[in-house]
Amino acid sequence: MTATNDDQTSTSSPLPFTFGGFTIPEGCRRIFITAELEPSNGDPRIQPTGFPDLGPVLYADPAERDGLICLIESEASMANRLEEVCLADKYEGTLRAELNGIPYIKLTDDGTVEGTLITASTIDGHRFASEYIMGGHVVQEGPELDAIRTTADAAANATGNGMEKKGAGREQKREGRKPDFVRFVQSFMGMPTKDRCPASNVPRVFQLAMEYDPLSLLHGFQISVKDKLTFVGLRSPRAITASIVGLNCQRIVVPGVRIDPIGTGDAGQAIFQKPRVSAKRIEARFSIDVGLLAGMYLGPNHGKARLQLLLALAICKVSWFLDALKHGLRLRTDCDLRTVTTGPNWWEDRLEGKGAKFDTEVVLKDAGRELPALMDRCEFKKGHSPFPLKHVRKTKEERDQGKSNSSTPDQAEEAPVGSEDSATD
Repeated sequence: MTATNDDQTSTSSPLPFTFGGFTIPEGCRRIFITAELEPSNGDPRIQPTGFPDLGPVLYADPAERDGLICLIESEASMANRLEEVCLADKYEGTLRAELNGIPYIKLTDDGTVEGTLITASTIDGHRFASEYIMGGHVVQEGPELDAIRTTADAAANATGNGMEKKGAGREQKREGRKPDFVRFVQSFMGMPTKDRCPASNVPRVFQLAMEYDPLSLLHGFQISVKDKLTFVGLRSPRAITASIVGLNCQRIVVPGVRIDPIGTGDAGQAIFQKPRVSAKRIEARFSIDVGLLAGMYLGPNHGKARLQLLLALAICKVSWFLDALKHGLRLRTDCDLRTVTTGPNWWEDRLEGKGAKFDTEVVLKDAGRELPALMDRCEFKKGHSPFPLKHVRKTKEERDQGKSNSSTPDQAEEAPVGSEDSATD
């Protein structure tokens, strides 16, 4: 039987669900939200997202309605921005006040919440599935450390029977078993080996993410740790996707020159050009995959509340981003956009009828009151906001081993604070 998000004690559907004056209807599979934007300074020239050796992405509208379309902000870039609006401090990874109490993982130098930050699931490019977080050590007593010890004992007993001194063999195996968070993940998933997971256990990965980093369920993740956990099925695609596009665009080439008055530079005087576009209409487009979220197994007792929390978070992300544009968020040097006065609309199916009003002001007003109530109903475990792990530097032997096993350069020893989105779809 397929796991569902209905509580075991209740068969009521999580939909329709109303949050911040916005109602998700029963049977809804997708929510599409669009907002018209315009340049804040009145200059029609826009700096779109660009790619090395390619420049901006422009393509003809296949329906021949909107002329030349330009990708002003890509899906990967918008994923970063929708994560950033949830943060109070984008360098520390702390969450804004409305999200106080939601679980996330914090990697520090000593494994305590107060320790020096290395990275966090809220700002790492791979979220809680990051290699740095998966390799972090569990140092605080609790079910996570107990599960790792149980796994270590089982491995020691299995391999120690063939040794001459069984007791010494088991003890040696226990000592060599590191308390990596990935070991707990393997135990939680009921995986007998690093590359095998019973098919019936795969849906547990959604419950795992919900308990330790619910925001990752909206933006996607894939757990894959070299030589430690290589089963490829522990992943989730994005449940919220967004982009900003310009319609009926024209190319604009802005010339420039670099002058070196001192004469010490190798380039001397360099002439260059900057690609820009103008657009008759600019749209921010958001898609929330309600069906994908509804199909996740989020726990045996609080699945309904947890699904509603994820839906509310997705709605808040859209509203927080559009509100940030109103208050000075600049996407790039020459890409300063704001919402037009008519406000955004939403569709359950963009092919049918006119979109209804999506009132971000109501969402913003009610988020501070309704989100804490939803989190209380989810009954998250104490000590998970944040859940601390200890960062352990690789030894020289481990770094050398990593280089010999891979044709690509070894990753940096220290974890980065923040990086570009890399979730797979």
